[in-house]
Amino acid sequence: MNVFELHRNVIADYEKYIRSFIRIADPEIQKVVDAELSRGKLWPEPLLQFNPAFKSAGKVSDLATDGTVHSQVADVFKGYSLYQHQLDAIRLGAAGKDFLVTSGTGSGKSLTYIGTVFSHLLRNASSKGVVAIVVYPLNALINSQSGEFKKYQDNYHAATGRDFPITYGQYTGQEEESKREVMRANPPQVLLTNYMMLELLLTRLQERSIRDAIYENLRYLVFDELHTYRGRQGADVAMLIRRIRAQCKNEVTCIGTSATMVSGGSVEEQRTQVAAVASSLFGKAFSPSQVVNETLARSLLDSAAAKAKTNLSAAIRNGVTPSEDRAALCAHSVAHWLEREAAVEEKGGVLVRRRPRSVGDLARALSEASGEPEPSCRAALESVLLWISTVNAAIQSSGSRDTVLPFRLHQFISQTGSVYTTLDQGAERFITLEPGIYKADEENQKPIFPNVQPHFWPPLHLREAAGQPPVPPRVHGQLRGGWRHHRRLPDRGRRVGSGRGSRFAPGFMVSHQQVGTKAPSRACRVHPAVHLLRRTRELL
Repeated sequence: MNVFELHRNVIADYEKYIRSFIRIADPEIQKVVDAELSRGKLWPEPLLQFNPAFKSAGKVSDLATDGTVHSQVADVFKGYSLYQHQLDAIRLGAAGKDFLVTSGTGSGKSLTYIGTVFSHLLRNASSKGVVAIVVYPLNALINSQSGEFKKYQDNYHAATGRDFPITYGQYTGQEEESKREVMRANPPQVLLTNYMMLELLLTRLQERSIRDAIYENLRYLVFDELHTYRGRQGADVAMLIRRIRAQCKNEVTCIGTSATMVSGGSVEEQRTQVAAVASSLFGKAFSPSQVVNETLARSLLDSAAAKAKTNLSAAIRNGVTPSEDRAALCAHSVAHWLEREAAVEEKGGVLVRRRPRSVGDLARALSEASGEPEPSCRAALESVLLWISTVNAAIQSSGSRDTVLPFRLHQFISQTGSVYTTLDQGAERFITLEPGIYKADEENQKPIFPNVQPHFWPPLHLREAAGQPPVPPRVHGQLRGGWRHHRRLPDRGRRVGSGRGSRFAPGFMVSHQQVGTKAPSRACRVHPAVHLLRRTRELL
């Protein structure tokens, strides 16, 4: 699949859809709106983000062999390889220390706490009650993780021929009452839930058996996707954690996993900040050494030949033909340039992710680096990225989880809004799609107002500004005292229609003549916004 062609088709369809709703009578406003849409005001250029490779660090069986985890953990995770951050986190957990793992998508963060909990339960086979609680922000994640636990159970049975010695279960608002009754009668050793349900488990009478099983036996409290708990929700979760720890008879090991929580600064500064956040949330001290960051590795071997400007220029001029040839891809100069300039960078001797960049920005940077025209560089980038997709699809079809520079396109779509203008006429009028109070001019600030679509014919001064005829058509009744009813800014409404088909339409009153030229009667009071409009015109 050509992701770039798909993206262009989707955006073209969306643009056609948006433009089908636009009907603007004012030619100047229409000109501004057309220009903004043409340059992608509502659909800016997509961002390209790479998911770099993680440094490998052996297998789970190696940890079982050296005694870091129980020997049967190797049966649960038979054939599983470990990344460096997984190894570091499991070693912390095996030593009874709290830890927090921050790494990208697909880095196996869940294996760090599952391996830690399983090792404890296998070493303490007689453990009863709820020994570990794993809290997820969404029920969808709980459902997915329950499927993973089932895979671990099947792995253990296939490797040993015995039943899985660990009990687990999910307790949310989506299970049938019969399943809940079973769990209340015999609480599982590993409980998967969300923080709202956990709150209810500790307070509702019918779940008292689970609450008691938690307070008597809990050893591990895990919060997945820790970065989602912020603001008032984060305060609620922090208080919940403190209540659980205060009531539990055993010391509780706190574990968290998260995507990147801090950007900017050195790696050590980031760890210090993340440790401070973890300390605030869990209510116990976390040191920077207990924060485990991802350890990245290069997918391609860096070489002087790949960096040479002449080779880069030649690779662009020769063109790219996507194929399943991994060796040719790994030797291509543009692929090396992408890894250096868009995927990873070195900070303090450590490889870290680069920020996402637009394809156009990367094409301009490649043009400067190679001396080739920007259109040729953009075409070369798209071809190499398609080549990467083709190679990775072939690798995954072979059963391997190894990949070469996998990437994603992030397309942001802005919601539509109003057109804002000053009250000037002709060339002096300022038109923008950016909301605000004043035009973006510090030396001569003027207020801007949203242009609303009236329910009936616009007032005379707006019709004259738009070049429309001065006499309005007869729509829904007569003009009354020179005033016409509009839908926006409800203040005073009127009955529309007659008999059973009549309805009350809320609205405000705007002068049919030039604003401020005729005083309304008591029955036709003016909305405060009209008074503001008059005063603004006087000041201008």
